Amino acid sequence: NAEAKLQDIKDSRMSAFTQLLGLELVSLDRESCCMRLEIGPSHFNAGGRVHGGVTFSLLDSTMGAAVYARLGAHEATATIECKINYTMAITGGVLECRAKVVHAGTRTMVVDGEVWQDGVLAAKCLGTFARI
Repeated sequence: NAEAKLQDIKDSRMSAFTQLLGLELVSLDRESCCMRLEIGPSHFNAGGRVHGGVTFSLLDSTMGAAVYARLGAHEATATIECKINYTMAITGGVLECRAKVVHAGTRTMVVDGEVWQDGVLAAKCLGTFARI
């Protein structure tokens, strides 16, 4: 069930890296996933903006969790490809990432991801994930 899968991800699937970044799993079901990130001092680049890798990691983790919710018990997943557009410079606050599986094939899944800050789109991503 979806609640058990959400708890499983919270308990064992959030890696040390995602914990280091401070990602928080908000919701997960067979259609979508939502994570949030409160921006802190370690998220900034030398130019005073949130590092693009932080935004990408938020997207990749959220999209991967959306895929995970669709996998069978014996399956795993890995990112094959991601195309990201950064639509605004992020300077702080709280980010919300939403990901939705748009195609679930037998070998791959395609996922649409978005990062929002205060109702404004900050990044848009389309990713392909392997079913392993």
